[in-house]
Amino acid sequence: MESFFERQERLSWWRQDVLRAARIMVVGAGALGNETLKNLALLGVRWMLVVDQDDIAPSNLSRTVLFQPSDIGRRKAKVAAERTQALCRDNGGTVRPLDADLVWDIGLGVFRRVDVILGCVDNDEARLAINRAARAVGIPWINAGMHELTGSVTSFSGEAGACFECAVTPDQVADAQSRYDSCEQVRRRYLVEERLPTIQVTSALTSALQVQEALKVLHREPVNFGVRYVYNGLTHGFHAIQLPYDPHCLAHGRLGSVVELPIGADASLRQTLDVLEAHFGHGVTVHLDRRYIRRIGCRRCGRPLLVQRPAHRIYDDELVCADCPSPGDFAISEAMPQVATADSYIEIVTCFTGDTFGGVPMTDEDERRTLRQLGIPPLHILTVEDRCGRRWSCELTGDVATVLGDWGVETLTSSRG
Repeated sequence: MESFFERQERLSWWRQDVLRAARIMVVGAGALGNETLKNLALLGVRWMLVVDQDDIAPSNLSRTVLFQPSDIGRRKAKVAAERTQALCRDNGGTVRPLDADLVWDIGLGVFRRVDVILGCVDNDEARLAINRAARAVGIPWINAGMHELTGSVTSFSGEAGACFECAVTPDQVADAQSRYDSCEQVRRRYLVEERLPTIQVTSALTSALQVQEALKVLHREPVNFGVRYVYNGLTHGFHAIQLPYDPHCLAHGRLGSVVELPIGADASLRQTLDVLEAHFGHGVTVHLDRRYIRRIGCRRCGRPLLVQRPAHRIYDDELVCADCPSPGDFAISEAMPQVATADSYIEIVTCFTGDTFGGVPMTDEDERRTLRQLGIPPLHILTVEDRCGRRWSCELTGDVATVLGDWGVETLTSSRG
């Protein structure tokens, strides 16, 4: 019987085995994501992760090949993964949904277990998060975006050269921060959702270019990293823009060698410390790359509000003192020590040690808290400092089976982490 892939295998540089083994993360399962998943499945890619946290809406149906009217209200990631799996022309792999907030709930260990990341999102907060994660673990990613009849695609190496954040504008920064209160950096409960004008044919064109770039990355063919390709469907113009390289860009931090820990995000702080101290000795400090708020006080009356949640899981309308006649005015002071006083309205925890939690003595209750309760996602990579001041990247490898299922530990296809 003739191979499904006989025609594409006629390309001189083509290797179908590369696609069969490739692990690809697709972030966003809307119009662009649908086209990208469809293209990958038909090409013979078998292992895909689909990241999205939204429901399917009626307006999606005119722009998405994988969704049907009966899917309205269902979760995009789950449905897209199911339909892509059925569309795969090469059996034996898995298309796995990750129904989660890309910014906060996808651990860095997930990113380092893929070969390329395809960004199909419509907001700059997600793009910046993908960019920093990809740069941290040294994995290439390809950003795609569209507006009306215009589409653009940019490839980033993940290791060197210009990154997405190098060329970010003040307007993009404002867009990325729009989900959060400007003072406390907690979530805004009510947001006016911006709906950009798009059309299916633009998503098809843009996705085709994005997947073509991914094929070149996977086959180790030449790729112009850091160049944005823009197509204008009104004029049929096509031009390339070289993005500037900022040597001082904050996104250029790279993790060192990763130490794989046998625990996961549901480990308590005491269990985590026991494992780390067995590996690095006593005196370790675990640095959090997010803020955990223990308590915040009302400026009007000073009454402390016990919150005990990560900032990104707190909404602005929760920071209201019941004793005040009008909503309280809250502010964050990150000055150390992180203890509420008459002049301090918040306690923030950004690290913990064997004896302290956020700079104050650790209690039995603190020791029982889990990493997940601090906002650490499964399969994340923690920054751990030993007593000599050396920093280590420690992965919660105990979460591999939970997060990736039959991808398993053996799917770590890159040793660049």
